[in-house]
Amino acid sequence: MGKRILRWIVMLWCGLLLFTLEETCTVCAKTEGTVTSFSGDVTMLKKEDRGYVMQVTVANSGEDFTGTVQVVFTGSNTANCAYNTKITLPAQGIKQFTIHITDTVADTDRGVCGLKFLDESGTLLQSIELKNVFGNALTELPVGILSEEPTGFSYLEAKGERLSVRDGYYPVKLMEVNENTLRQELDGLFFLVIDQYDVSSLGEENIRAIEDWVKGGGWLMIGTGAYGEKTLSGFDENFLNLSVSSVSAPGEENALSRTADAEEYYYYDYTADGVDFTKMAVAELDNNITDQDFYESAENPAITVYWKRGAVSVYYCSLGDGELQKLRSSTASMMYRELTVDHYSHSRYSGWEYIREDALSFIDHANTNVDFTGLKVMITLYVVLVGPVLYLVLRKCKKREWYWVCVPALSVLFIVIVYFFGLGSRVNEAKVYSVTAQGAEEDRKDTYLLAYQSGMKPWNISLEESYRMAGPETQSGYYYGGYTLNTEDYFYVVENGSQGLSVGVKPEENFDGGFFYAAGSGESRGTISCQGFERLGKGTFKGTLTNGTDCDMSYMAVKFQGYFMVFSDVKAGETIDLRKDYGDRCVYAEEFDDAYDLLYSLVHLYNYRVSTDLGYEQADMAALLIGLSAAEEEEPAGPEQGLVIGIVRDYDRVTTGKYDETSYGCLYSYVVPEGGQNASN
Repeated sequence: MGKRILRWIVMLWCGLLLFTLEETCTVCAKTEGTVTSFSGDVTMLKKEDRGYVMQVTVANSGEDFTGTVQVVFTGSNTANCAYNTKITLPAQGIKQFTIHITDTVADTDRGVCGLKFLDESGTLLQSIELKNVFGNALTELPVGILSEEPTGFSYLEAKGERLSVRDGYYPVKLMEVNENTLRQELDGLFFLVIDQYDVSSLGEENIRAIEDWVKGGGWLMIGTGAYGEKTLSGFDENFLNLSVSSVSAPGEENALSRTADAEEYYYYDYTADGVDFTKMAVAELDNNITDQDFYESAENPAITVYWKRGAVSVYYCSLGDGELQKLRSSTASMMYRELTVDHYSHSRYSGWEYIREDALSFIDHANTNVDFTGLKVMITLYVVLVGPVLYLVLRKCKKREWYWVCVPALSVLFIVIVYFFGLGSRVNEAKVYSVTAQGAEEDRKDTYLLAYQSGMKPWNISLEESYRMAGPETQSGYYYGGYTLNTEDYFYVVENGSQGLSVGVKPEENFDGGFFYAAGSGESRGTISCQGFERLGKGTFKGTLTNGTDCDMSYMAVKFQGYFMVFSDVKAGETIDLRKDYGDRCVYAEEFDDAYDLLYSLVHLYNYRVSTDLGYEQADMAALLIGLSAAEEEEPAGPEQGLVIGIVRDYDRVTTGKYDETSYGCLYSYVVPEGGQNASN
């Protein structure tokens, strides 16, 4: 009998093995049969705020295909992210579609990504590795020349010199741009030179495009001299607050000739190359910059203003002046190096973009209170009822000796039930914590969210249809298993389906949460205005703030000249008097140095269950700071500019479906208070 059972087991095992091998061979044959049937490419169409528009082109030389096209981007600041798009591609067919990716998912310097084709079951059929998908197969550095007199700039080619940019050394290539081609060519430029040109004639759209290009990482060089008023005209004061007070005529002594002869040896390389500043028209620049980092160069006759990722150098002379034709290539290359290399040492560290994860984590902890009530009831019932009742039953059956066997067995069974009960509830309940930042009068919204869905299965959280771009937000990076280098693997997932976007994570890493950013469109919520706003002294203000939106705000805050005030419970349409309501409604009023100073002061990150009554809800303050960081990243508010922002609980949902979502809205507006010059009072 035993041998017969053993024989059946062996036969069953062999049959199972043959079936498995057959299935494996079928899959292998399927994969091998289609491994060369697909081709494709990924290219950048354009740069947009906080991300890129990528065009995906796929072709099928085999049989009809229905499945998923997956593009995996290698990230320099975060784990790899896969963008999935479901398509049907007939035999011999070609399709193109676009995906919107965030600027956190890709290493734009290397531009490496993987293009994959998966069938409907998720089986990988073919993988293609692509390089330089952001157009970074550099051979030359394009420098745009915008000038009404485009001759006289040949020395800027710095012939024989190679500039260190990104991961290599490249020669300079000069190219002319004009009003009609400017916006199309900006994304392809590393440097832009504006000289002898009336900038105000470009029109508002072109000027804003230049400003956004610099903020996004572009390097701008502006010549002045006799043309200074024209070349500086049109730029917003919040972008470049310099003006020309006077211009010296050629032959006169000027500020540059005096400094060049000084003991500090300012502009030594220029004079060593034979440049005579007295033969040049030199502008006296009034420096009104107060809200940004700037640097008066000792190497180049210029003032350099540093933005988020880019910089602007404004020269005291025209860059097309004939005297500058005497510059050696090494001196000309120094003009570029000051913008690229020194930018990192002089750029201001604000920390606004780095506080979001800390603040989101706090909201998560503050709203995640584990309810042990059900577990307590089960344990009580077990201890009070199961044990005694079991003893009485066994005693009546005269099987009392079984008690010490049954109790441990039931205990193990109880633990197993509790475990699977808890695991099931974790897997089935997705949680989302979201903060949406939006200019009160704008229709664009930026959302930062922390999403959870425990368990080892892959998961996705569906976003509302108004969102068109999404990706991981993490700034610190998730360097597990070399994700930043390996296009064959990924951690985050963005799905582009018929119902819109969804975000999620891969299952194998046993890490069930993710920080995400999503950009979408919304509706204007009204206005936030101020009247008579003025700083009278340290911590003393006058004026009124009006919540002209259609939302009740749990808190409304004012950021002005390094000071932060928060007022509570501001209803839609209500006006706050800064002096009258200060005692009753102001729950926080302090000076601060930077973003983290404000974060740690407002939110007790490491002890969120503080015993003392702070007078406000810390989770609301954490959400308020996330909105503040988004507003600061969009347009830093300087000392002469104020920022008013309010927090709205239970704001518009970010997700669709039956997810447990805790949502906040941050509505903000930039204001220019009265008495802005009284900052030192």
